[in-house]
Amino acid sequence: MLSIGKIGSGKGAGNAAYYTRSVADGAEDYYLGRGEAPGYWTGNAADKLGLEGDVDSAQFMSLIEGRNPITGVELYAGRTRTVQAFDATFSAPKSVSLVYAVGDPAIRDQVVVAHDAAVAAGLTYLEGHAACSRIGRNGVERIEGDGFAAAVFRHRTSRAGDPQLHSHV
Repeated sequence: MLSIGKIGSGKGAGNAAYYTRSVADGAEDYYLGRGEAPGYWTGNAADKLGLEGDVDSAQFMSLIEGRNPITGVELYAGRTRTVQAFDATFSAPKSVSLVYAVGDPAIRDQVVVAHDAAVAAGLTYLEGHAACSRIGRNGVERIEGDGFAAAVFRHRTSRAGDPQLHSHV
């Protein structure tokens, strides 16, 4: 299942300041937390920005805040953005999460390979069909993008500690 949340520039939960404060002082605990697989960069725009390998928390927050994570230069200078990023969460079905949670190491490895392949396929589809934006008065002109700069974080459990294999992108 895929759920998509907006990371906006407004006030309250779901804005970039919330992610910086609650989730990102949390990002290090939740996204980059102990015991979880390290996050990794993916996407055509990540390649163009020179992002590769494991996700660094400073680079991650820099990108959410609209700056080039390598140079610090603003990526959207002179543009107002109400949505700064998206949190696309790819969740395995509960039955798959349970098999992962109670399975032996060989079963867990197979479940992770299948989950990661599903996330990669979903991202490839989204990058090919949804990497676009709108410009102009009232956003009536659609422009195609060059892909996504995405950080993938795979988690084993929900925040409540229940088995829930999922990846935040």
